[in-house]
Amino acid sequence: MPRANLYIIVAAVLVYACTSSITLRDRLLVSTLHQIERNAQFEPSAKELFEGAMTGMACVLSEKYGDEYSMYIPSRRQARFQDNLDNRYEGLGFLTRIYEEGDETKQLFIGYPHHNAPAYRAGLRSGDQIVQIDGDSIEGKTNSEVYALLRQNRNTRLSVVPFGQTESKEVIVQRERIHSDSVEGDYFDGDRRAFLLETYPAIGYIRITLFSPMTGREFSDALDSMLQSGVESFILDLRDNSGGDVGSCLQIAQMLIAPDKEENVIVTVRPRNGVDHHRILYPGLQRTNLPMAVLINGESASSSEILAAALQDHRRAVVVGTRSFGKGVMQNIFPLPFRSGMLQLTSAEYRRPSGGAIHRRLTAEDTDEWGVVPDIVVELSEAEKSAIAAYRLLRSNTISENRQAVLEHFREQIIVRETDSESPFGFTGNAPYYDVQLDAAVRIVSAQHSPEL
Repeated sequence: MPRANLYIIVAAVLVYACTSSITLRDRLLVSTLHQIERNAQFEPSAKELFEGAMTGMACVLSEKYGDEYSMYIPSRRQARFQDNLDNRYEGLGFLTRIYEEGDETKQLFIGYPHHNAPAYRAGLRSGDQIVQIDGDSIEGKTNSEVYALLRQNRNTRLSVVPFGQTESKEVIVQRERIHSDSVEGDYFDGDRRAFLLETYPAIGYIRITLFSPMTGREFSDALDSMLQSGVESFILDLRDNSGGDVGSCLQIAQMLIAPDKEENVIVTVRPRNGVDHHRILYPGLQRTNLPMAVLINGESASSSEILAAALQDHRRAVVVGTRSFGKGVMQNIFPLPFRSGMLQLTSAEYRRPSGGAIHRRLTAEDTDEWGVVPDIVVELSEAEKSAIAAYRLLRSNTISENRQAVLEHFREQIIVRETDSESPFGFTGNAPYYDVQLDAAVRIVSAQHSPEL
């Protein structure tokens, strides 16, 4: 290993020590790096040694203290990590639905193109079937081989059979950096999202897929659109939302919770010294007081739990679904010098406005207080949960002149794919949603605005 490279890594390690003074442990760490360099049978690179040391330090927090969310992010993963936080990615701009026969791809469809992304601008729509990628047939190829073909060129030439047709056409799609919407409605009306239920137009519907720095603005725009539609009640869907930017979560809470005469407590932050500090949402800026239900499930985590707990504690909404994941910790990101990666560190614990715990510790039992427990529990089997999630994703994003036919095509394929010969599965909810949790929320908000109540 070139000695100059090792010195660069050592310098990065010592930056932290230089903020106060170099300790004996700092010297021991540098000495160990030298020992490995001089005497180890194998010769790892300086970068590998540094990343191993950083990963090991973060692992102590997990193995000894149960903090599974603190981690070291190497420089090679830093851009992707940041893209995930910002809900961005580089690609052609469409989600696929692959149907298999054994290990081979049987059919490849456009599940949906992201609105205004390259695939959409090239004319691709939901339900179109891809038969060739850059002249190569997908027949007989594995999933990984298909995805490799889609990623191999900056400009990808696709042979596509539009939904409902038999003749293929050639389309060239250019790879770009794409921002995905984190706020979705029930369906697309033309090329615009509709933030109300198609079958129940008096009920507004907004789904937040994750919380990015743009989610607060996206939600505000969706709320404006929904209210302009004249809805009488409102369902907020936080299922499968793993969390993200807490600032956006607080902005949305501010739009939904009525201002108190005193301060509105949305979440309590408990740092490692155990002293409570209140995060105050002030002043309250409630944009609507429509009757409201919130949908959550076991994959609703972090910011989605903070929002659901605040709405529940302030008695602003009825929570429906299954118990949330139980991730209630504050995490700070620390960029490391010399472009050597980032540290994600847990620095505090979030608690609900009532003071109750959100975070589920590793030793927690089901009977302990953690997460958000719905007011109305509606359980799903694993197969049903998977199928409903896939169908909901497609329903929210399908853009096609033949939207209903495309959705029925996908729904039938989802049933086939999710069916187990020993325990047959089919959607149990009411058409067109096939979603018993959403059905329950519809009944709740319909009753809340009923003139008989």
